[in-house]
Amino acid sequence: MIEKLRHRSIWLTEPSQDPHYAESAAELLRDVRGVLRVKVNKSDHLLISYNVREINLQIIEELLTEFGYKLRASLFCRIMRALCYYVEDIECNDCTHNKHDQADCTRDAFITHYLRRPHGCRDNRPEHLRRYL
Repeated sequence: MIEKLRHRSIWLTEPSQDPHYAESAAELLRDVRGVLRVKVNKSDHLLISYNVREINLQIIEELLTEFGYKLRASLFCRIMRALCYYVEDIECNDCTHNKHDQADCTRDAFITHYLRRPHGCRDNRPEHLRRYL
C-alpha cells in the first residue's frame, strides 16, 4: 500500500495555567496509529505528519478536543481546517479507505491515555489472591 503523507499545522489556544500544553498534546498524538511525527513548534503550535490512508486531520483534531485541548478558532484557522477536511475526504473516498480503521485509531489513543493515567483501578494483588477473594 502506498502511503499518502500529509504535513499539517495545528494551532492550539494557549491556556495560562499549563505551560506544557502543546507538549502534552504532542505526547498524546505520538501514540496514535497513522501519525508519523509530531513536533512542537511554539507553545501553541504543533507540526504533524501523518498517513491519510490511516487517519485524517478531522479525526486528529476531534481527538484533541475530546481530551480537552482547545483549537484556535480564528476565521483563517477555521477556513484552512475546513479546506483540509474537504481535500482529505475526497482523497480518502478515491482510495480504498476504511472508516473502521480510523475508529480503531481513536479507540487505541483513548486506551493508551487511560493506561498511562494514574488512577485507582489497578489491582496490585497477585493473580492467585485476586481469584481467592
